[in-house]
Amino acid sequence: MGRRARDRRDLPHPPPVEKIELPSGNTALRLIAVVLFLLIGAGALAYSFSQLFATEGGWREIEAGASDGPTCAGEFTFYYELGADGRAPGEENRALSALYTQTCRTAYQLFHTMESFEGAVNLREISMRPNEELEVDPALYRAFEAVREAGNRTVYLGPVYARYGDLFSCQDDVMLVDFDPRLSEEVAAEYAAYAAYAADPAHIEVELLGENRLRLRVSEEYLAFAEREGVECFLDFGWLRNAFVADCLADAMMEGGFTRGTIASWDGFARCLDGREGRTYTLELLDELETGRPVCAGTAEYQGPMSMAALRSFPAVERDWERFYRLRDGQVRTMYLDPADGVCRAAADSLTGYSQTLSCARLAMKLGPVFIADGLDAGALDRLAAEDVQTVCCRGRTLRVSDPDLALNSLYEGYAVEQPEK
Repeated sequence: MGRRARDRRDLPHPPPVEKIELPSGNTALRLIAVVLFLLIGAGALAYSFSQLFATEGGWREIEAGASDGPTCAGEFTFYYELGADGRAPGEENRALSALYTQTCRTAYQLFHTMESFEGAVNLREISMRPNEELEVDPALYRAFEAVREAGNRTVYLGPVYARYGDLFSCQDDVMLVDFDPRLSEEVAAEYAAYAAYAADPAHIEVELLGENRLRLRVSEEYLAFAEREGVECFLDFGWLRNAFVADCLADAMMEGGFTRGTIASWDGFARCLDGREGRTYTLELLDELETGRPVCAGTAEYQGPMSMAALRSFPAVERDWERFYRLRDGQVRTMYLDPADGVCRAAADSLTGYSQTLSCARLAMKLGPVFIADGLDAGALDRLAAEDVQTVCCRGRTLRVSDPDLALNSLYEGYAVEQPEK
């Protein structure tokens, strides 16, 4: 949504995730959940599922129409069980598709940082009109409410993301010096300067004025600095963007009365809307071996409704090259930037969180400070468990599980589990 990577098809791609046979049970639900949580979007598997569930009723992939302009649907997969409540599957599918299409289009426009759209006050419009009172869509207003409640400053790293994002389009390591603060002292100083402004509410802050009205307050000092540097984008949700979009889509479906489905983004955020008793879904936990090969380290069953977020320090699927760059020496650059200085960090190979009470965005903002760090704070994970944020953290070949009731299945060879007693 807003960034276009150069063609990197000639570069080496991550090896496929090794397949693990799931235990017996409700195969349809398990397969759907696995695909959703692997977050590999459309492609071959989506085609397979469209063939598997080709009947009018039952589990189907819901698609958004593209005739009226671009949407964010290409970044999400949405599976739904049609006809389960007695409604005609065809009629339900049409109504659901129409709502999903409209919501995907709205979300695409609202969270766009590089383009303006007629009738939509989005992130770009807010950035271009600092210190002006504006009325925004309720979904965007709620997003800024969540940011304020969490005390998260990532959204104010817009200038850093605007430049750093080009790193993932680089064709060779030598090109990284213009974007990577770990390779250039000049770039590091530039990002640190932006981060200092972003961290200070006296220099930049979205003021919430009520009734969906807000103002991006920017100090005269920061405005002058931004003008000298050619800054046009003050706001960018960065790696958190699709967490907020997932909530936007899920909330709209639930408000429309559609609750028998699951929505997931390709980059790690999922909402299970289904709260029916006895409906079990499968969560897959990805990890990277020492050889650089991604694998499914284990699986776990859960029941919805549920929000989930998976943060990884390694690429695992084809589209991950939009947000990861692996150097020749094996180091990886990611989108997970530290608001303190604009440098990417990862305290673990992967950190998966899930919650029955929090939205995707609120969950992700709680996980972010723990994951984006030089070292893992085990105490912080324990404290999150008291806030209905359960986690599974992969480090080395150990899965650290916070929930004593979570049963892990299909462990990959050599993996151990560290889990509190019931």
